[in-house]
Amino acid sequence: MKLFFLILTLCFMHKTVLSQNEAYISTQKAVADIDYMMKMIEEVHYNPYFMVSQEQFKQNKEALINEFDQDSIPLKQFVATGMKLAAQMSGGHTGMDWQNAAIIPELKTYQFVPFTGELVEETQQFIVTRSAIPEIKEGTIIESINGISMPELYQECLSYIGGIASYKNSSCEEKLPLYLFFERKLSAPYSIKLPTSDKEIETAGIDISGLMMFINQAAVKENYTFRIVEDSIGLISYNSCTDYKVFRKFLKETFKVIKKEKIGRLIIDIRENAGGNSGLNDLLLSYITQKAYQQSSGRYWKVSAEAKLAYKENAYEKDFGKKFMQQYYKTENQSIIESFDEGLTQPKSPPNYFRGKTCFLIGPNTFSSANFLADAVKVYQLSTLIGAATGEYTNDFGEQLTFMLPNSGNYISVSSTYDIGANGNPTLFEPVYPDIKVEDKVLEFAVDWIRKKAD
Repeated sequence: MKLFFLILTLCFMHKTVLSQNEAYISTQKAVADIDYMMKMIEEVHYNPYFMVSQEQFKQNKEALINEFDQDSIPLKQFVATGMKLAAQMSGGHTGMDWQNAAIIPELKTYQFVPFTGELVEETQQFIVTRSAIPEIKEGTIIESINGISMPELYQECLSYIGGIASYKNSSCEEKLPLYLFFERKLSAPYSIKLPTSDKEIETAGIDISGLMMFINQAAVKENYTFRIVEDSIGLISYNSCTDYKVFRKFLKETFKVIKKEKIGRLIIDIRENAGGNSGLNDLLLSYITQKAYQQSSGRYWKVSAEAKLAYKENAYEKDFGKKFMQQYYKTENQSIIESFDEGLTQPKSPPNYFRGKTCFLIGPNTFSSANFLADAVKVYQLSTLIGAATGEYTNDFGEQLTFMLPNSGNYISVSSTYDIGANGNPTLFEPVYPDIKVEDKVLEFAVDWIRKKAD
């Protein structure tokens, strides 16, 4: 979830023991939930051991569970273990949610690390990207916290997140202080060692309200916006593929303004779009291209008893049709349905169709349905892609289903389909790469680039 403070309003049932502010779960129930999670993923997922072999996963699981005390463990330890194991099973769409009502008391009293950052691959140095205290500046290199290597701590946090490296790093940078909450060896006050000084920076950390402001200040506030960045250059920030009717109205009004203001160049930013309904992408593309295309060439549906129940509860007939869903419900469990469409989408140009120059901005947070959009743009050359590679393979797993673990109350999300990208090659495992790679000041580069392009 983009904003983690939803937990403060959660009131789902949990079966744990509270000791002071720390929540515990019996080891027996913790192991039972881990086994339940694995069974659900194995039953529902098209290929749960895509990222790791089943034998290696079994060894990893045994090593983590061997760290459990005999009688009970902190709920934080259980959550960290669950996240690690789920993250190994097929990527960013499948995982365990850390949120649990039982850890609210501990969250309220915990003092969080007051910065976030990223690990530079070439040097393996941790560099601060954002800070909540003046003593630590953006760009500062941190060697350790309380004597623990910062690169090692960052790698530990990465292990909680599934998906390809670019997505994992982007997600870790966004919520690093929260992930460090689950590191049992680390607690406030913090002594932060820099390579440039023998003196360590001492800080008490920040409380949950400070963390809320710190993390959410970088969060996307609106699903889609439009503004004029320069004369004749417009910018659409398309941050979420949600709410078809609202987006249709937004596009109608936006392109009316674009025509009225004689905007001849348009930048479409999908760097922070984590997906949703790919039907919104078709609406957008109808305004900027008349070329035929497809966002996805098809998918493989894993059939399972658990997915059948979830599909019925979530009224999948509305999106995929009664005929197909009846076929799915009648198909034998643990089999595969192939659903492929050879036809292309032929966009129908709406009023105020845009005939000027366009480009799309992409990056590691371009995910799911937004990744479909970037893939279609790339394969069918509908526009120019600028920025960094997307955070997901063009062939990836979709249709997330959510299940609650019976003892802890934590939720897991499990992919139930294998979706094939626009080019139709099911063996291709790579993200969407930009036509023009830009690592810093992407929007500024795009404005300068598109300014020089003739309509």
